[in-house]
Parts: sequence; C-alpha cells; structure tokens
Amino acid sequence: MIDTRFIVWDNQYLEETIQLYIDVFSAEPWNDVLTYEEIKLYLDRILAMNTFEGYLALDDTDAVIAASLGFIRPWFRGIQYHLDSFYIARTHQSKGLGGAFLDFVKNDLAQKNIPSIALDTEIGYPSDQFYRKHGFSNNPDSVTMYGSTQLKK
Repeated sequence: MIDTRFIVWDNQYLEETIQLYIDVFSAEPWNDVLTYEEIKLYLDRILAMNTFEGYLALDDTDAVIAASLGFIRPWFRGIQYHLDSFYIARTHQSKGLGGAFLDFVKNDLAQKNIPSIALDTEIGYPSDQFYRKHGFSNNPDSVTMYGSTQLKK
C-alpha cells in the first residue's frame, strides 16, 4: 500500500472529495451520470447535518484518495453510524487501502462509543463483497425499501 494518511473530515478537501466521488461513481460498475452541482449539493447537505462524521485518506502529496461520509443516528438500541458513501480512487482499489481505511473509521467510531455501522449497497457489486469480507452481513429479517412522497390521485 502506498504512503497514506487517514484523517477525520477537513473542509479544505471538499472540492477534491466532490471530484473523487464523480470519478469513482461515473466509472464501472456504477456508471452513474453525475454533475458537479448535484454532488456538491449532496456534500453540502450531509456536511450541514449536526451528526455528520466523515473521514479521508490522503496520499503522500495530500491528495484525497478515499472518503467515508456518514452520520450518527439513533435507533432503539442506542446509536449507530450510517455509512452513506465510502469510496476509493479507482487507481487505489484492490490494494488493501479500503480495508485499512475502513479499520481506521471503525476504530475512530469505537473511540466515540458508537458500536455499530449500518449501510446499504448493491447486491452483487464489488462493494457487497468488500463489506462482507470486512465483517458486515445482511439482516435476513430486514429489507431496504423506497417510496415516493407523491400521493396517488
């Protein structure tokens, strides 16, 4: 693994984090069509949350090569971290960086007495295998659902 430094979120890296998001999720396997404006708005919104927790991985030139964006949320058993976005620069994937970075995130959350992480990902995508490899599992009694706020007429 290259010389890497993991840090808690620092706003000075916002622009790089936006660009990295676009670079990663515009490519295989996601192939999302993304604009700077919509990803900037996403980051602005998540950063505005008073429960935001974010992390960055920087290379030896202090360029952002990975990001973890999420927030602390209550649930009936206490609190948990909702991992909303976790992404690694394509040139650094499958080299051990993601696992080391995730360990850093887990350790920091544990230090803050946040006992668990919840996330959702696409079944069959590399991210699904990555999270399973690093101790995550699906809850067979639960399903993620989506619905519209538009009322049927």
